[in-house]
Amino acid sequence: MVSSAVRNIVVLSLVTLSLSVLTAGCKKAKPGEACKQKGDVQCVDKKTGVLCVGGKWETIACEGPTGCMTVAGSGSCTHTSYAVGEPCLNEGEPQCSGDRKSMIKCENSHWKLLNKCGGALGCVANVNGAKCDLGAASAGDECTKENEGNASCTPDKKNLLVCKSGKMVLAQTCKGMHGCRQMGTKLECMQTIADLDDPCEGNEGGLACTPDKKSRLVCKAGKMVKERDCKCSVMIDKVNCN
Repeated sequence: MVSSAVRNIVVLSLVTLSLSVLTAGCKKAKPGEACKQKGDVQCVDKKTGVLCVGGKWETIACEGPTGCMTVAGSGSCTHTSYAVGEPCLNEGEPQCSGDRKSMIKCENSHWKLLNKCGGALGCVANVNGAKCDLGAASAGDECTKENEGNASCTPDKKNLLVCKSGKMVLAQTCKGMHGCRQMGTKLECMQTIADLDDPCEGNEGGLACTPDKKSRLVCKAGKMVKERDCKCSVMIDKVNCN
């Protein structure tokens, strides 16, 4: 027959073991400590969590009214204000930074800078991905494949550049009244004045007067060629030849 003293010792031991397990289960993860499952989240406080990437916990900010919540031992963190250097999960996915001034990409579990988006629209993200308004750029400047086909005005507003194969290249000269400017969500290049052989990509059939107003040019196969000699004049965006 087991004495009451022995029973009390057994019960006390079980209670102590139970508390030890509970304490271990409630231990908060700390940045830099090892973790096992990529993508796991633990809450540090209401506005801060840690995300498991590369075998260790890394700090991540948690925003909005829900912030960081713990449910059944697992954390849930609302985070959309991405920043360069922060941990991430969706490898290869371009996104806009939280301030909408940069396009970033998830590489090796961290956000890396792709492009500064210095234009008025900044970086715009939607269901089709992220687009970067590059703002003013110069011919020869580097651009990323994610920005292939995106355009930019040069700082002097006299040329329109397009991203091609990793470089900003001259697409059109903009010698008309308004030069190169942003109109809403688009860039407009006023090419009503041009010189012979000026590039005119994307303006096929467009007309322009020569600077001396003695000839009218037309855009063919990406170059301005002479249509005919005449007394050429420009009225806003109309090119007349008399």
